Amino acid sequence: MPQGTTHDFHSPNGVTESCIALPEMPDGVYTRKDKAKEEELAQIDFYAEHIALCPKTWSTSPGTMVRDISRTGQSQAAYESQCKGKAVPSTVDKVAVFKQTMNQNNTSGTFSMASLLYYHFSRYFDTSVKVPVAVYREMDRTAHYQRVTRRGKAQATSGMIAAGWQHLAAAEQNPAGFSAAASLFTRDGKKIYGSLLKGKGTRYGMEINGVRSSWGTVQNEEFQRTAPYAALSLDMPLLQAIDAGKKLAFKDAKVKRDTVDASAFQMMYWMKELTEIVLLDFIFSQQDRIGNIDYQWQWYWVEGGKVQSQDEKSKNSRRDMGSIKPPAEIAAFSPVLLQRTFLNDNDAGGRVEYANFAKKTGMLQKLRHFSADTYTRLLQLNQDLQAGGASLQYIRDNFPLDNGQVNQIIKNTRLALEILYDTCSIGKLRFDLDAPKDFFLSGNVTVATPPCA
Repeated sequence: MPQGTTHDFHSPNGVTESCIALPEMPDGVYTRKDKAKEEELAQIDFYAEHIALCPKTWSTSPGTMVRDISRTGQSQAAYESQCKGKAVPSTVDKVAVFKQTMNQNNTSGTFSMASLLYYHFSRYFDTSVKVPVAVYREMDRTAHYQRVTRRGKAQATSGMIAAGWQHLAAAEQNPAGFSAAASLFTRDGKKIYGSLLKGKGTRYGMEINGVRSSWGTVQNEEFQRTAPYAALSLDMPLLQAIDAGKKLAFKDAKVKRDTVDASAFQMMYWMKELTEIVLLDFIFSQQDRIGNIDYQWQWYWVEGGKVQSQDEKSKNSRRDMGSIKPPAEIAAFSPVLLQRTFLNDNDAGGRVEYANFAKKTGMLQKLRHFSADTYTRLLQLNQDLQAGGASLQYIRDNFPLDNGQVNQIIKNTRLALEILYDTCSIGKLRFDLDAPKDFFLSGNVTVATPPCA
C-alpha cells in the first residue's frame, strides 16, 4: 500500500477502505491548491447519502463517475437507479472520477496508477501543462459491483467499453479467477483500487490533436505536423521557427480550414507544453495521447509592470474565440486570450506492454527547442534514478508497480536524457521556452545556455 496521508472509510459490508494522498515527490513543486485538492478528494465518502456513483458507459474504458446529488432532492439509491450517459442535470455536481485498471482482451488500455504517476512527475518537472491532482483510492469490490459495475455491464452494449464492464463484472464476482488480479484488487481480494481525480478542460481540435485520420502511428505522425510541433522541430531562432511552423501546418487543407492562426505568445506556451507532454509520455510509455489533449481559456494582460492572468470559463472552440469578451474589470488592459493545455486522460501509460508512440515515432529526437529548467530537472532525475537515490525510493514506496514497470521508468528516463543530450551536444537544441510571460512583457526571447551534461 502507498505511504502518505490516509483517510479510512467503512463500507456497509464492514470493509475498511483507504484513500491516500501520496507524499510529495522529492524536489517537486506543489501548490497550496494541490494540497487543498488532495484533501478534498481524500474526504469523499462513497457511502455518504449525497454521493452517487454512476458507471462511465461512453468512450472506451470503464470508470466510476462520482456525483454530488445534494441539490436534487433524490436519495442515493433513487439517483443511482437511473443515472446513465454523459450528461447530468444542472443540479448535479461532478465531483471526481474513480479509475481502475483494465487491460483484458478487446478492452482499451487503462492503468489506474498512470494518473498518480503523471500528477507527481508533473510536479517534479514543474510543468506548464496542467495535470490534475490524483489520490490513491480503494473500494469494497462487492459494493462497487452492486452500485456501479452491474449497471455499467447492462448499459454498455458494444465495443471496448462493453468488454471492459464485462471483464470487470466477472473479476469482481470471482477475484481468484481473474488473471490480472494484482493490478485491480488489494492483496486480500476484498477491494478494488485505483486513482481518484477530477480533470477540467475542453478537447483541443486540429490545432493540437492534429487531423487524426487513423489511430496509432499515423495520428502520432500527424500530431507532429501541427503548427506548434512543426515549430519545435525547426532549427532556427524561436520567432522564425514559429512563423515557419505555422506555414507548414497550414499546407494541410483541413488544418487551414478548421483552425485559427495563433500569436507568438500562444505558440510559445503550446510549444513548451508539448515538450513536457512528449517527455512524460516517453518516460511512461503512453500509447493513447493524441486526441486526449484538452485546454482551458485564460486571459493575460500587463498591469503594474507585471503579467497577470485569469481563467475564462467559456468552452468555445478556437474558431469561435472571437465571440469571447473579456470581463469588464480587466477590459481596459486589453487582455489577450490564450488556450492553456490540460492533460487529464493519462490512463494508457505506465505499463511495459503499452506501445510507446513518443518513442516509436522519434518525437524527442526531432525537438530543436526546449526548456532549460526541464532539461536540468531531467538530468537530476536521471542521476538519482541511476544511483538508486531518493526519487527511486519514492517510486518504489508509493506506487503499486511491479519491477518491470519501475525499471521501464528508469530506462526511459535515461534514454530520454541521452536523446536530448545528443541534440544538445551538437548545438542543435535551443533552450528558449522558459519565459513566455517575459516575451509578452518585453517582446524579447530569452535563450538560456545550461550545460548539456
